[in-house]
Amino acid sequence: MKKIALIGAGQLGSRHLQGLAKSSMEISIEVVEPFEGSRGVAKERFEAMPENKNVTHIAFFETLSQLSSHLDLVIVATNSDVRYKVIEELLTHKSVANLVLEKVLFQNVDEYNKTTELLKKSNTKCWVNHPRRMFPFYQELKNILSNAHMMHFSISGGNWGMGCNGLHLLDCMEYLTGKTVTSIDAQLLDTKLYETKRSGFQEFNGLLSGRLGEHTFSMSSLPEHISPLQFSITSDSVNIFIDETNGWMRILKKDNNWNVETISEKIIYFQSEMTHRVLEDIFTTQCLLPTYEEAMTLHVKFLTALINHMNSFSKEKYDFCPIT
Repeated sequence: MKKIALIGAGQLGSRHLQGLAKSSMEISIEVVEPFEGSRGVAKERFEAMPENKNVTHIAFFETLSQLSSHLDLVIVATNSDVRYKVIEELLTHKSVANLVLEKVLFQNVDEYNKTTELLKKSNTKCWVNHPRRMFPFYQELKNILSNAHMMHFSISGGNWGMGCNGLHLLDCMEYLTGKTVTSIDAQLLDTKLYETKRSGFQEFNGLLSGRLGEHTFSMSSLPEHISPLQFSITSDSVNIFIDETNGWMRILKKDNNWNVETISEKIIYFQSEMTHRVLEDIFTTQCLLPTYEEAMTLHVKFLTALINHMNSFSKEKYDFCPIT
């Protein structure tokens, strides 16, 4: 039996819990959530799932100190502003074999380096939850793009949370191309920060662009009104338009005389549909999520670009980026 812990059982964390409820492996679950209301919602969502005899036990705690001394897997789904403190306390006082972290990992660059040292010292394997790499649609799309050159990725929409969600899409580009993001240009982002529904966190709108080796990308977000995300890929051999929300792709291939073909299939999976797969992959095959080291490189470049942009117009000088 594997001992699994979930730290943070808010909106996203409770969905991780529902995913764990589907485990095909025998597990016990320990949940840490300091807020009583969030614990209550998480319990309700867990109890709404079909009974699974593989989940032999579940316990809800208020503090990390109540966790078992050895844990086979811990999922950290807290907000980014407290995540480093949680990881530091966890790895200092508990033995953790495997760790899965939500993004944005941390709000300042120093915490990335400190976490690297903590992981080395504790000998803990760590992955970052950028799940598009696990979606069958993007796995097949990677094959379709394998012979494409000079790709350009274009993401656009209205008020879609570029700071919060941009890293998921950049990681997807890295996965599809096999290249790392080499540069990020934030000069055309709006010279203001936008309030979010979460107190203490802010967002970005405007245009962000950059390169992944010979490939390029642009991500734009219009302020004020939310509108669906548009995701397109152009290259020398194939052009693709993706509608993730409605589950279809329009594709034009050079070897098919650029004729339009529309393919409908499920693209996006909820976290409650994914967490049990992450669990099983870690213990039985290979986890498809990016490792901490892989994700850290991208996160630091993204964070640095946003911090530098904020400091180019703000009277207050930032050494952190208030996104989650």
